[in-house]
Amino acid sequence: MSGKKRVIIVGGGIIGSMHAVQAIQKGFAVTHIERDIKPQSASIRNFGLIWVSGRLAGAELDLALRARELWEEIGNIANIGYRSNGSLTIAQSEAEFEVMQEAVEMPDAGRRGFSLLTRSQTVDLEPALAGNYFGALRCSTDAAVEPPLLLGRLREFLSQSPQYKWIPEFEVVDFFHNETGNHVSDKDGNKYSGDFLVICAGAAHKGFISEFLDKAPLRKVHLQMGATFALPTKIGHSFADADSLRYYPAFKDLSLEKLGAQAEIASKYKMQLLAVQRNDGSITIGDTHEYEEPFSHELIEAPYEHLRGVISNIFGKEAPLIERRWTGVYSQSTSDEIYIRRDIAPGATIVTGVGGRGNTLSPAIAEETVKSWEA
Repeated sequence: MSGKKRVIIVGGGIIGSMHAVQAIQKGFAVTHIERDIKPQSASIRNFGLIWVSGRLAGAELDLALRARELWEEIGNIANIGYRSNGSLTIAQSEAEFEVMQEAVEMPDAGRRGFSLLTRSQTVDLEPALAGNYFGALRCSTDAAVEPPLLLGRLREFLSQSPQYKWIPEFEVVDFFHNETGNHVSDKDGNKYSGDFLVICAGAAHKGFISEFLDKAPLRKVHLQMGATFALPTKIGHSFADADSLRYYPAFKDLSLEKLGAQAEIASKYKMQLLAVQRNDGSITIGDTHEYEEPFSHELIEAPYEHLRGVISNIFGKEAPLIERRWTGVYSQSTSDEIYIRRDIAPGATIVTGVGGRGNTLSPAIAEETVKSWEA
């Protein structure tokens, strides 16, 4: 790797992996470090959604749209299960449909790719969604990837470059900067060095980085998700219910009071339905939100039954049974910052706090970091 600027990337999740992709494409030599044999955290415990539709107007939407462009570029060169499938947010009442009518009149609705569909237009697009509902908000800019494939396939793509080195099972416990660059080491004193360093720690806020994040506006979020048994019918679009309008900042200025109160179980667990069919025919469903630590990490059955009920209404028949259930934790910024970026030494940065936007925004966040190295 001599002759090129050297980059150390700590973290093998989607944020770290996208930093590796961007760095390799810009001609850097990359050493990519992961504490586990392979990533085990939020990057593989998610929907695989690239969810432009819900992003806050302004800088966050700009970042999401740039990320969407980058996702498509990466999907064309790496076999990650990328598809520009779009999404459908289903209105199950007239009031929900009225709020969605407001959404298509938002000033940036065109940039988001919003359009309003009647029920018959929705069923024409997706015959499996044959329930008794009013219509849907379609977003043509939303997309999806396959979480079980994504990180491994990205590493396969990266490994085609002789400038990429993957280092699993290396837990960084210390960092220092001197005139020769930035350095990380494990508990045995083994060390890797580079001109630049980015630490993509996810929800791991403790350890050697805690002093840099001590006063950062961060919280952890615990969620439940699941996957149904395979459905023989193909559903191209990702889909959601109108409760998702309550939780995504894009819709904060709409007449959300028209939606009325959430179902008791949905309110208790701060729920929305998000659903996407995987390549194997199963449907990944979720999710709940828990903000108060310590988290119990228990799998509560009632939220899953609620989600199946919502899907059954949308399908017009009983939803498939749930085959697998899991929990996850992600790190979320609690301020106006889209995500947390903290420079800890010349050429050394921590990136975290992306929250539920990590999969969507990751390539554009990585591009911002790499541009700072180029500068």
